[in-house]
Amino acid sequence: MINCKLTGKRSGSGRRFAVRALVVAAALFLMRFELSAQVVQIKRLDVNGALNAGTLRAAVTPPFTINTIQKIFDGNPYTEAVVQNSDSVTITLVFDAPVNISKSKVFFWNNGEWSLEAANTEADLNQKSGSYQLWVDRQKYAYFISDSSSFPASKARCIRLTARNLQGNNIYMGEWDLYTPFILTSLQILPDHPKLLPGTSFQLKVMALDDEGNAYPYNLKDPVMWSSANRAIVSMGEMGDIHGHSLGTALITAQTTALSGTTTAEVVSDFESPKAEPLPVKVALILQDPIIDIAHKRRIHQVRGWTNPRDLIRQIIEEFYKASDGVANFQIVETHNDGKIFTRIGGKFMTIDTLAYYFGSISHLYGRDTKGTLQNLAEVQGKVKFDYNAMIDYYNLDTKRNNGKIDEVWVYSFPFSGMYESQLVGPGAFWWNSPPLEHPGLEKLLSVMGWNYERGVAEALHSFGHRVESAMRHIYGRWDVHNPNPNNWELFTTIDKDKPGKAQVGNIHFPPNGLHDYDYGDKRYVVTYADNWKRYPILLNQTRTVNCREWGCSQLDYMRWWFNHLPRYKGVTDGILNNWWYYAIDYEGAVGKASQLTNVDEKMGFLNTSPGDYSLEQNYPNPFNSTTQIRFSLKKPRHVTLKIYDISGREVETLIDKKEPAGQYEVKFNGNRFASGVYFCQLTAGNFRSTHKMILLK
Repeated sequence: MINCKLTGKRSGSGRRFAVRALVVAAALFLMRFELSAQVVQIKRLDVNGALNAGTLRAAVTPPFTINTIQKIFDGNPYTEAVVQNSDSVTITLVFDAPVNISKSKVFFWNNGEWSLEAANTEADLNQKSGSYQLWVDRQKYAYFISDSSSFPASKARCIRLTARNLQGNNIYMGEWDLYTPFILTSLQILPDHPKLLPGTSFQLKVMALDDEGNAYPYNLKDPVMWSSANRAIVSMGEMGDIHGHSLGTALITAQTTALSGTTTAEVVSDFESPKAEPLPVKVALILQDPIIDIAHKRRIHQVRGWTNPRDLIRQIIEEFYKASDGVANFQIVETHNDGKIFTRIGGKFMTIDTLAYYFGSISHLYGRDTKGTLQNLAEVQGKVKFDYNAMIDYYNLDTKRNNGKIDEVWVYSFPFSGMYESQLVGPGAFWWNSPPLEHPGLEKLLSVMGWNYERGVAEALHSFGHRVESAMRHIYGRWDVHNPNPNNWELFTTIDKDKPGKAQVGNIHFPPNGLHDYDYGDKRYVVTYADNWKRYPILLNQTRTVNCREWGCSQLDYMRWWFNHLPRYKGVTDGILNNWWYYAIDYEGAVGKASQLTNVDEKMGFLNTSPGDYSLEQNYPNPFNSTTQIRFSLKKPRHVTLKIYDISGREVETLIDKKEPAGQYEVKFNGNRFASGVYFCQLTAGNFRSTHKMILLK
């Protein structure tokens, strides 16, 4: 036995021993800390995805006689696969590469027992030797109740489930889930390396990182503790709010019992976020401006004394380039002004003669309430329509869009030509300040602007602004500035009229101090947070008092001011690009770009999809008589199925089965053909599946 006194004279060897003891103790402490600095979570293995990808083979003995193996991995326990005339079934899964499994869950429609075996080879599995493991041994289960078993995580290529019906001669299997573990090792503070001004603050967020660098929403119960290494420069609130005090840098730490993360915050006199890379946009320009004065070879705009649309185009391109700080770089790659007209009156294309009639005389052109005028035919009788698909076919715009020769189409036409301000055409098209339009030849979305050379540049920018509003509403899934938890788009468009003292930038019709539509000349002063948007996504609490003199008190001046505040920066926030111009210019491309940049991908983190990625709401009303509304949202484009099942798990109706772009959807289900009872609504989008019970009462 060795005694070490801590008082009195100490020998050299004793001191060395004490030091070694302290070092060992410290090492053990650090080792314990390192071992504890991780959190193990599990996520559902996408078996159907592996089957579809060909990285998994499956065998069922005896084979299912009703439905296929995909039904037991579809996330819906009420869609069964059945083995008839047998009291047992064996399902063997053989993966191309070992999978790490720590839990399994089953759901049957009959009472029975189940076993789960695994091995690295089929031979070991069949012979119960070598790498063979028995994970679950004849565990009893009850019908219509999930039964699960957890076990130490283990890797295997071959997994076999054996189930036996103890009371009958059929097997009714609703679902089989396998779960794989992943380890959370640290926290990531967002935004990384935040900047502030003295006297300002904003909210930080944390994500949880696994050992492969994948990020997940932090949904653990363990609270996050925040701290600053230099509180004279930066201080932290309990909920992650960061406050800047004086110029300099400070290390910020977010920590839980097991996880931690750090970043460096900087307080500066001012800053702007780094802008995104320029977006070259190839535009096909179509001019509906034919010669109608044959004798003098004058086009419509010349006969009526309006601006040459080519001059308008040049100014529009320049305005967008300046407002976006060079990010939006529109380029006319082809122009068509061949006299072809795609406007129909009463179903028939207009001719040069009909155009000469209406535009040769003001009395034939204007007069909303005067029968026979073009304005009356268009705005009151609704007989004037623009044939978008005929235009696309005539100029092969679908092929050009598909092969990348053009990105979008601008049409400059005469007034009352039947065009929408903007139109989105193609697969998965959605509201673009106009109803979506399909075209069989398009493989990509095609945006078409419809401008009128009777008007000026201000109105053209105004029309494009509504296109931006449509794009941002769609990617965020809603536009409700009164929402108690507003998204960033809702913040951007907040006006003083809706939230006094909290105005930001405003929308196309309402500036921050606007009291009514088009109130661009209002001299009323309001407090606005608009200056913060040059730093997006860092939205500080800096305010300033402004009125219309801030932009110039005209529509064109406000359009310039509004577009100049539209985020055009690098990076991704909440899965959405910080360059909002991208969504208005190339919605599909922007969604794909955001998916590439973000590390918050479609993983079933914490046994749940990232909040806001996908959601299925409870139908309303419920219970319902005949009809009910089903709402769901997608943050990313996915192939979606929305199906209805009866209480027996039989599919009775498919409401949606196609690829949908990101956005919010509402679908009506009509139950007139069905009997009263319990039904299930299931949404599938990628790896996400959600099911809600519906009650039909007649």
